[in-house]
Amino acid sequence: MLMWDAMDRPYELESAREDWAFRLPDGRLGCSARLPREESRRRCQSVPGHERPLLLGIGAGHDVERLLQLDPVLVTVVEADPRSLATARERWRRLGVQPQEDARVRLLCAFTDQALLPMLAEELAGEHGERPVVVHPLCADLWRPHCPEAAGLIEDFLHHRRQAARQESELRANELRNRQRLETARPVDILRGAWGSDAVLVCGAGPGLLDALRLVKHHSPMRIVAVSTALPTLAELGITPDAVVATDPSPLLAADIVDVAGLESIPLVVFPGTSSLLLAAWPGPLVLALPQGPGLRRTTWGEGQPGHLVSGCGTVAAPALDFAAMVSGGPLFVAGVDLAADTQAYAPGVRRPTDLPRPDFAYSRRRMGELVLRMASAGRPVMALGERPTWLPRTEERP
Repeated sequence: MLMWDAMDRPYELESAREDWAFRLPDGRLGCSARLPREESRRRCQSVPGHERPLLLGIGAGHDVERLLQLDPVLVTVVEADPRSLATARERWRRLGVQPQEDARVRLLCAFTDQALLPMLAEELAGEHGERPVVVHPLCADLWRPHCPEAAGLIEDFLHHRRQAARQESELRANELRNRQRLETARPVDILRGAWGSDAVLVCGAGPGLLDALRLVKHHSPMRIVAVSTALPTLAELGITPDAVVATDPSPLLAADIVDVAGLESIPLVVFPGTSSLLLAAWPGPLVLALPQGPGLRRTTWGEGQPGHLVSGCGTVAAPALDFAAMVSGGPLFVAGVDLAADTQAYAPGVRRPTDLPRPDFAYSRRRMGELVLRMASAGRPVMALGERPTWLPRTEERP
């Protein structure tokens, strides 16, 4: 926590219409030179009616003022750039206002990744509860000199928010189409601990899957959770998983399971927006979960609360791993979660259509690495069966 009156030099302030804009040393304007308040209003337009918004990057304080106008219970501000704090304070002094003294404003400030990252992890974890997050456009740029890892986290957050926005219409359409099919789905929370202390192998669809599956027979009996794209490869080896996870809204991936036999008793774990074509073709029972993660809009399902699985990592391996940790307290392994960007991104037999854009594997590697570190900190280390993927941190590491 840092006091608002920290002694730092503010950025250059320039007169704007009934207000002040600010300029960075490289010449860029930090906000609109003419209508900074209107720009802030547009940025905060998704917040009205919410009690506890989160603001990342204070800029010159315009967003704080706008959020306070919405009469929240609390506005949490996270900042890693001391000059931004000084700029907001100086602008408020010139305007004769004192938002920093409003009891509804809570400031979290740190100038190192070691101090800032835990703050961000705690604050961003609340967004699945429909907590809106407002990000100043220059947040990552201004934080990078002090906290490069936190700046990267903000860029990833915004990247996933843009991806989610592009899928929004498809997700909503699938939710409507799936409503009747999911009336009989079991809530994922019912399965918590159902597999006791069994070892669980999470199978992705990467090139390392085949070699790892050959090792399965040398281990004690393992439960298998497969992502839907890995099903054809498992079928060719005569392996039937104990559960399958599918979250992608694209109908192009429905072909993964249409002609795979022996799935009549195998549960398919889905989100409400999962491809309706895939759900319609699945011959076995369905298990419903809601996605949870920074950058995601809140998803509800009627009056029920089926439970959440981690999402927002750019790969279905994330909710699959979270599901494995939910249903079993035993050892957790991954196989085929290579997240490799080369020409051999997928295992032989994977039927991913060539016209689908390749995932952002660099993003997924970062997010999955952080997920595994969080799980290890909670006493659930994740190991690799077969060759260790480059993104998988060692269990002795900590965030």
